[in-house]
Amino acid sequence: MDKCRYCEKIRDEWDCHGDGCRRAIAKALRRHRAGLPMVPNVIRNEIPAGATSGEVITLLSRQRLRARRGNEERREHKEVEDADGG
Repeated sequence: MDKCRYCEKIRDEWDCHGDGCRRAIAKALRRHRAGLPMVPNVIRNEIPAGATSGEVITLLSRQRLRARRGNEERREHKEVEDADGG
């Protein structure tokens, strides 16, 4: 059994999660048609409670670097698409 990538519940191939899951799938399909990833890459708060300031700085800089790389990839894809379409 797998986790549903849209509603995060464990499912088998016959299991349906109802309206919430169907809405998430419809949203994912709209994102896909728009040329975006079906499930967005979300940067989650990885800072544990009671973390030292050094740990906080390290995690935040890692998150910022990850976001910057994602932005650069999006810009590159957009440049390629603009060159093809224009």
